[in-house]
Amino acid sequence: MGIWGISARSRNWLGLCNISWRMSRRSFKQIGRRTFSDSCTVKIDDSVLPVLIIGAGPVGMALSILLTKLGVKCAILEKNKAFSTHPQAHFINNRSMEVFRKLDGLGDEILRSQPPVEFWRKFIYCTSLTGPILGAVDHMQPQDFDQIASPVSVAHFSQYKLSRLLLKHLEKLGFRMVNSEKHEHGSIGEREIFMGHECIAINGAERGVTVTASFLSKGKYMTRDIQCHFLVGTDGAGSSVRKSLGINMQGEKDLQKLVSVHFLSEALGQYLIKERPGMLFFIFNKDAIGVLVAHDLKQGEFVLQVPFYPPQQKLEDFSSEMCKRLIFKLVGLELADVNVMDIKPWVMHAEVAEKFLSCNNRIILAGDAAHRFPPAGGFGMNTGIQDAHNLAWKLASVIEGVSPISILNSYELERSQIAQFNTALSVQNFKAAMKVPAALGLDPTVANAVHRALNDTVGSILPSVLQRTILDGIFSIGRAQLSDFVLNENNPLGSARLAKLRQIFEEGQSLQLQFPAEDLGFRYRKGALVSKDDSVLNVHEAPTGRRRDYIPCSEPGSRLPHMNVKLLSNLSSKEILSTLDLVSVDKVEFVLIIAPFKESYCLARAALEVANKFKLPLKVCVMWPNGSIDGTGRSEAALTPWKSFEEVVEVKRSSDSPSWWDICQMTDRGAILVRPDEHVSWRTKSRIADPIMTMKSVFHIVTGVDCI
Repeated sequence: MGIWGISARSRNWLGLCNISWRMSRRSFKQIGRRTFSDSCTVKIDDSVLPVLIIGAGPVGMALSILLTKLGVKCAILEKNKAFSTHPQAHFINNRSMEVFRKLDGLGDEILRSQPPVEFWRKFIYCTSLTGPILGAVDHMQPQDFDQIASPVSVAHFSQYKLSRLLLKHLEKLGFRMVNSEKHEHGSIGEREIFMGHECIAINGAERGVTVTASFLSKGKYMTRDIQCHFLVGTDGAGSSVRKSLGINMQGEKDLQKLVSVHFLSEALGQYLIKERPGMLFFIFNKDAIGVLVAHDLKQGEFVLQVPFYPPQQKLEDFSSEMCKRLIFKLVGLELADVNVMDIKPWVMHAEVAEKFLSCNNRIILAGDAAHRFPPAGGFGMNTGIQDAHNLAWKLASVIEGVSPISILNSYELERSQIAQFNTALSVQNFKAAMKVPAALGLDPTVANAVHRALNDTVGSILPSVLQRTILDGIFSIGRAQLSDFVLNENNPLGSARLAKLRQIFEEGQSLQLQFPAEDLGFRYRKGALVSKDDSVLNVHEAPTGRRRDYIPCSEPGSRLPHMNVKLLSNLSSKEILSTLDLVSVDKVEFVLIIAPFKESYCLARAALEVANKFKLPLKVCVMWPNGSIDGTGRSEAALTPWKSFEEVVEVKRSSDSPSWWDICQMTDRGAILVRPDEHVSWRTKSRIADPIMTMKSVFHIVTGVDCI
């Protein structure tokens, strides 16, 4: 049939194992292994927690919300006693906002709470925050606001604020935070977030996982064992879960070391709102170089990122007073209200875990535990949120007994593809960011080469004070290129550099914020889907680092295109839905979209019959053309005896707007099967000769259920 999906080939992606580990904070040891069949349906013991999530960051909390809404019991372990207030990630892309939009209005709450778009739509390049502007790039285009491609727009919202909202939504679902000091004894139950609990040991077996957690109680470290059917590691870039499994990261390490300085200054925020509002400020002058992230201009909350070159530079060098002086140099004047909140080092990597699954698919990696990107483009947290969205319905279908555990192989197949692509795109965008200092005569590769020479060659034998002097001297010479004497239109060298800079901005070669083609248009090439064109399975257009427009697509693996629709049964209502709303967030359910034609109804009846026989949740959605006012009863008669269907009508913006089937690049004689994560799992563009056998084959490939 030429159908490609979950097969023996995909099941061989990982060794299914029975592993026991003991680990400390610094070392991990694998003790044993054996293999067994992965095609079985999981037997759930009600006395055992179905899912334990390690890490209460945005990815872990989003996953817990998604699972809970799907009826899966889960709990969270977090090693920290309190949530971080360091802003960290701040850009939420379109696809992540679509996920949040369906979580009881979380998306709307983010949009209401974020700073006004006018405050953050631009990147500003300048010699100081009060000095000359070298260039400005507006990253928002008119189509970003018209909600044609998506029912929701992107957002600028600090990670710690997002975490607070996620926690609030978890509490509405009945979750409660538990402090280790107040819960020494007893097992961990569903809907609990255990703070101050660090995972120190994992013991994996055929039918579940035992996690040993360490926590401080009355001044003493104690441990407790927690049994679960599935363990999901969302514990960040330094994931102890990943390390315990001995899973390596593959890619480029140590692209750049930086120090992040979190500070508050309402005076600076108000000045920038009035004079030059923006999200990122790239500042280059003879005294200092840095990137300022304006998390919230109205509140005056900022994070300064500056390059860090240890061991010649030490973290202790970045005292609060030193950081204030650095801020003043970059601002161009002293501010009385600067309050340094936090100073922390971090390392930029571009890596993806060699695998996302282990121990018979019982232990799963997601978010930064599975991939680490440069922050350029904001793909880190967003890719993690979409990991959770992909994983939730698959875990739920296994736990509910709908699918065999082997369906989780498709999580790794699908998300590793996207992680690899987003890694490459982030690196391209990072390189684009480096074009600006290079055009100004500051080649970042020179600084890194000098640093390597001091650490790896004869320079390493020099006294540390001399090494520091050499490094500072090289940097001072480099920053001299930014002096007013050099960087002006009357200096031929400076004029040429400024012209080159303008060219970079005009041609879109600098750091980009939005990537609509990759944000909404990413497509799984293999996994829980059916594709008849094997030639395109491994074809991805190489990332360019430049913005490309999103083109709606209904190819298997693509996110379902968005179009506004209304319920046929309630056309008088003002309520407008998105086609994305046809997919439930409260249950694992596939959706078959058809047009109201005899052949399409025949296919729908066959799909419902197959789904019913094999206990697969399916709803049929009949898409009526724009202007339809009387279809009542037709679908009911055509689909009898099946009741699991709904009817919607296209809502066009204008008479010449494309129809639903035009948007999908299909005719209305086709059909689209949509997964619970809103991705297309199968489609047909024409009449099916044997609907029953076709749907059996499709559901077998997509869900792993033996329908044949």
